[in-house]
Amino acid sequence: MKHLYFLSTLLLAIATTAQNCADSSDHLIKGRCFKLVNKQLSYQDAQNWCRYSNPVGFTYLATVADQYTDNFLASYARTTFNSNEGNFWIGLTRTSGKWQWEDGTPVAWTNFRVQNSQNYAAESITDGKWTGYSPDTKMNFVCTYWPGATPGPTPDDGTTLPTFETTVSEAYPTPTGIFDW
Repeated sequence: MKHLYFLSTLLLAIATTAQNCADSSDHLIKGRCFKLVNKQLSYQDAQNWCRYSNPVGFTYLATVADQYTDNFLASYARTTFNSNEGNFWIGLTRTSGKWQWEDGTPVAWTNFRVQNSQNYAAESITDGKWTGYSPDTKMNFVCTYWPGATPGPTPDDGTTLPTFETTVSEAYPTPTGIFDW
């Protein structure tokens, strides 16, 4: 019985630790950490900031997988960006007519106000609706990462580093053999 208590306490401690964001000012929602960045940058510059300048390490522009996360980000953006209007970059782009999240998460839900010919999505602070913009448009942005993820490489000589994808199964491996008693 003592072993069972110890094991359950250990698993709880690991689960709690794994759910902390690397920066205390980041927000944890539905298993992902979000960093709202109050800097007006183009899409590419915002993407590069998330990948290489974020103090927590390599991250992506935000993946907004559902309405709950969408509402959360719009609400916190109003406070963080000190504005009730405007937009912020998220990590959704369209290539060859297909929308895709930068981190490889499948696009299962969208919240477009209207679809236009622009291929880089931003979310409205006012109502959370998405609109496509030119990648040169400068706006605030949101980065996302899995809590407990190992920071990726940062360039120190201006070279382009390879990117990598972290899947849910890699970020939260399924324990095996623990409960075989």
